[in-house]
Amino acid sequence: MKYRLRSLMSGIAILLLISVVSPLNLRAATAGPQDQLKSSIDKLFVVLRDKNLKGDANRDLRREKIAEVVFMQFDMQRMAKFSLGRSWRDLKKTERDQFANLFRKLLSKSYIATIDGYAGEEISYKKEIIKGDKAEVRTMVIGSSKEIPLNYKLKLSDGRWLIYDVIIENVSLVRNYRSQFSPIVKKSGFSGLIEKMEKKIAEAKENG
Repeated sequence: MKYRLRSLMSGIAILLLISVVSPLNLRAATAGPQDQLKSSIDKLFVVLRDKNLKGDANRDLRREKIAEVVFMQFDMQRMAKFSLGRSWRDLKKTERDQFANLFRKLLSKSYIATIDGYAGEEISYKKEIIKGDKAEVRTMVIGSSKEIPLNYKLKLSDGRWLIYDVIIENVSLVRNYRSQFSPIVKKSGFSGLIEKMEKKIAEAKENG
Protein backbone atom coordinates (compact mmCIF):
# COMPACT_ATOMS: atom_id res chain seq x y z
CA MET A 1 0.00 0.00 0.00
CA LYS A 2 1.39 3.38 -0.97
CA TYR A 3 0.99 6.29 1.43
CA ARG A 4 1.12 9.54 -0.47
CA LEU A 5 1.59 11.57 2.66
CA ARG A 6 5.23 12.63 2.76
CA SER A 7 4.59 16.33 2.24
CA LEU A 8 1.54 16.16 4.50
CA MET A 9 3.56 14.58 7.29
CA SER A 10 6.31 17.12 6.85
CA GLY A 11 3.81 19.89 7.33
CA ILE A 12 2.30 18.31 10.44
CA ALA A 13 5.73 17.78 11.93
CA ILE A 14 6.42 21.49 11.71
CA LEU A 15 3.65 22.13 14.24
CA LEU A 16 5.74 20.67 17.02
CA LEU A 17 9.19 21.89 16.07
CA ILE A 18 9.27 25.60 15.29
CA SER A 19 10.19 29.05 16.47
CA VAL A 20 6.94 30.93 17.03
CA VAL A 21 6.17 34.18 15.23
CA SER A 22 3.92 36.64 17.08
CA PRO A 23 0.23 35.81 16.41
CA LEU A 24 -1.89 38.23 14.47
CA ASN A 25 -5.21 37.24 15.95
CA LEU A 26 -5.14 35.77 19.45
CA ARG A 27 -7.89 35.19 21.98
CA ALA A 28 -7.26 35.95 25.62
CA ALA A 29 -7.99 32.46 26.93
CA THR A 30 -5.27 31.20 29.23
CA ALA A 31 -5.62 27.55 28.26
CA GLY A 32 -7.13 27.71 24.78
CA PRO A 33 -6.22 25.48 21.84
CA GLN A 34 -3.53 27.82 20.56
CA ASP A 35 -1.90 28.03 23.98
CA GLN A 36 -1.77 24.26 24.24
CA LEU A 37 -0.10 23.97 20.84
CA LYS A 38 2.57 26.39 22.00
CA SER A 39 3.02 24.38 25.18
CA SER A 40 3.72 21.28 23.10
CA ILE A 41 6.36 23.17 21.16
CA ASP A 42 8.14 24.17 24.37
CA LYS A 43 8.17 20.58 25.61
CA LEU A 44 9.64 19.37 22.34
CA PHE A 45 12.43 21.89 22.45
CA VAL A 46 13.40 20.54 25.87
CA VAL A 47 13.91 17.12 24.27
CA LEU A 48 15.66 18.42 21.15
CA ARG A 49 18.07 20.59 23.10
CA ASP A 50 18.99 17.87 25.58
CA LYS A 51 22.72 17.28 25.07
CA ASN A 52 22.35 13.76 26.43
CA LEU A 53 20.07 12.90 23.51
CA LYS A 54 22.25 14.26 20.70
CA GLY A 55 23.93 12.14 18.04
CA ASP A 56 23.14 8.98 16.08
CA ALA A 57 23.80 6.74 19.07
CA ASN A 58 20.83 8.28 20.88
CA ARG A 59 18.54 8.54 17.85
CA ASP A 60 16.04 5.87 18.91
CA LEU A 61 15.71 7.21 22.46
CA ARG A 62 15.45 10.79 21.18
CA ARG A 63 12.70 9.88 18.71
CA GLU A 64 10.87 7.91 21.38
CA LYS A 65 10.79 10.97 23.61
CA ILE A 66 9.72 13.16 20.69
CA ALA A 67 6.83 10.77 20.02
CA GLU A 68 5.76 10.89 23.67
CA VAL A 69 5.40 14.67 23.49
CA VAL A 70 3.76 14.70 20.07
CA PHE A 71 1.05 12.18 20.84
CA MET A 72 0.02 13.93 24.03
CA GLN A 73 -1.40 16.62 21.72
CA PHE A 74 -3.28 14.26 19.37
CA ASP A 75 -6.60 12.48 19.93
CA MET A 76 -5.46 9.27 18.28
CA GLN A 77 -8.69 7.36 18.90
CA ARG A 78 -10.75 10.04 17.17
CA MET A 79 -8.26 10.35 14.31
CA ALA A 80 -8.28 6.58 13.84
CA LYS A 81 -12.09 6.54 13.84
CA PHE A 82 -12.39 9.30 11.25
CA SER A 83 -9.65 7.84 9.04
CA LEU A 84 -11.44 4.49 8.86
CA GLY A 85 -14.85 6.03 8.19
CA ARG A 86 -18.00 3.90 8.23
CA SER A 87 -16.05 0.68 8.71
CA TRP A 88 -15.29 1.78 12.28
CA ARG A 89 -18.91 1.09 13.30
CA ASP A 90 -18.62 -2.56 12.29
CA LEU A 91 -15.57 -3.27 14.46
CA LYS A 92 -15.47 -4.82 17.90
CA LYS A 93 -13.73 -2.89 20.66
CA THR A 94 -10.65 -5.10 20.41
CA GLU A 95 -10.46 -4.46 16.66
CA ARG A 96 -10.85 -0.72 17.16
CA ASP A 97 -8.05 -0.73 19.70
CA GLN A 98 -5.87 -2.78 17.36
CA PHE A 99 -6.46 -0.40 14.47
CA ALA A 100 -5.92 2.72 16.61
CA ASN A 101 -2.62 1.30 17.88
CA LEU A 102 -1.39 0.55 14.36
CA PHE A 103 -2.61 3.92 13.12
CA ARG A 104 -0.57 5.62 15.83
CA LYS A 105 2.53 3.64 14.87
CA LEU A 106 2.00 4.41 11.20
CA LEU A 107 1.61 8.10 11.87
CA SER A 108 4.66 8.05 14.11
CA LYS A 109 6.87 6.36 11.54
CA SER A 110 5.68 8.79 8.89
CA TYR A 111 6.91 11.98 10.50
CA ILE A 112 8.89 11.58 13.74
CA ALA A 113 11.99 11.41 11.55
CA THR A 114 10.91 14.67 9.91
CA ILE A 115 10.77 16.38 13.29
CA ASP A 116 14.19 14.97 14.13
CA GLY A 117 15.51 16.55 10.93
CA TYR A 118 14.07 20.02 11.56
CA ALA A 119 15.40 22.64 9.13
CA GLY A 120 14.44 25.93 10.79
CA GLU A 121 10.87 26.55 9.62
CA GLU A 122 8.73 28.98 11.59
CA ILE A 123 5.01 29.25 12.13
CA SER A 124 2.80 32.31 12.29
CA TYR A 125 -0.47 31.94 14.19
CA LYS A 126 -3.21 33.65 12.17
CA LYS A 127 -6.53 32.90 13.83
CA GLU A 128 -8.15 30.89 16.60
CA ILE A 129 -11.81 29.92 16.18
CA ILE A 130 -13.66 28.29 19.08
CA LYS A 131 -17.20 26.91 18.74
CA GLY A 132 -18.32 25.05 21.83
CA ASP A 133 -16.06 22.07 22.41
CA LYS A 134 -14.45 22.30 18.98
CA ALA A 135 -11.86 24.70 17.63
CA GLU A 136 -9.66 25.50 14.67
CA VAL A 137 -6.25 27.11 14.83
CA ARG A 138 -5.13 28.60 11.52
CA THR A 139 -1.44 29.06 10.93
CA MET A 140 1.09 29.73 8.20
CA VAL A 141 4.31 27.75 7.98
CA ILE A 142 7.17 29.96 6.85
CA GLY A 143 10.12 28.31 5.14
CA SER A 144 13.07 29.76 3.31
CA SER A 145 11.30 29.71 -0.05
CA LYS A 146 7.63 28.95 0.59
CA GLU A 147 4.71 29.68 2.90
CA ILE A 148 2.21 26.89 3.57
CA PRO A 149 -1.25 27.25 5.18
CA LEU A 150 -1.55 24.72 7.99
CA ASN A 151 -4.73 24.48 10.07
CA TYR A 152 -5.55 22.32 13.07
CA LYS A 153 -8.92 20.89 14.11
CA LEU A 154 -9.20 20.34 17.85
CA LYS A 155 -11.77 19.05 20.32
CA LEU A 156 -11.97 19.73 24.03
CA SER A 157 -11.57 16.46 25.93
CA ASP A 158 -11.24 16.25 29.72
CA GLY A 159 -10.11 19.86 29.89
CA ARG A 160 -7.53 19.62 27.09
CA TRP A 161 -7.68 20.66 23.45
CA LEU A 162 -6.57 17.72 21.34
CA ILE A 163 -5.90 17.63 17.60
CA TYR A 164 -8.12 15.29 15.57
CA ASP A 165 -7.28 16.53 12.07
CA VAL A 166 -4.70 18.65 10.27
CA ILE A 167 -5.41 20.53 7.05
CA ILE A 168 -2.38 21.30 4.89
CA GLU A 169 -2.99 23.36 1.76
CA ASN A 170 -6.68 22.35 1.96
CA VAL A 171 -5.82 18.64 2.25
CA SER A 172 -7.18 16.81 5.31
CA LEU A 173 -4.91 14.26 6.97
CA VAL A 174 -7.71 11.92 8.07
CA ARG A 175 -9.56 12.17 4.76
CA ASN A 176 -6.34 11.42 2.93
CA TYR A 177 -5.89 8.26 4.97
CA ARG A 178 -9.56 7.34 4.56
CA SER A 179 -9.27 7.56 0.78
CA GLN A 180 -6.50 4.96 0.98
CA PHE A 181 -7.96 2.71 3.66
CA SER A 182 -11.48 2.41 2.22
CA PRO A 183 -10.57 0.62 -1.04
CA ILE A 184 -8.41 -1.85 0.88
CA VAL A 185 -11.20 -2.66 3.35
CA LYS A 186 -13.65 -3.03 0.48
CA LYS A 187 -11.35 -5.41 -1.40
CA SER A 188 -9.60 -7.32 1.39
CA GLY A 189 -11.63 -6.64 4.51
CA PHE A 190 -10.44 -5.30 7.85
CA SER A 191 -7.89 -8.11 8.22
CA GLY A 192 -6.38 -7.16 4.87
CA LEU A 193 -5.97 -3.56 5.98
CA ILE A 194 -4.33 -4.63 9.24
CA GLU A 195 -1.91 -6.84 7.32
CA LYS A 196 -0.91 -4.00 4.99
CA MET A 197 -0.48 -1.55 7.86
CA GLU A 198 1.73 -3.99 9.77
CA LYS A 199 3.82 -4.53 6.66
CA LYS A 200 4.21 -0.79 6.10
CA ILE A 201 5.26 -0.23 9.73
CA ALA A 202 7.79 -3.08 9.54
CA GLU A 203 9.28 -1.63 6.35
CA ALA A 204 9.60 1.80 7.96
CA LYS A 205 11.33 0.25 10.97
CA GLU A 206 13.84 -1.56 8.77
CA ASN A 207 14.63 1.64 6.89
CA GLY A 208 15.22 3.53 10.15
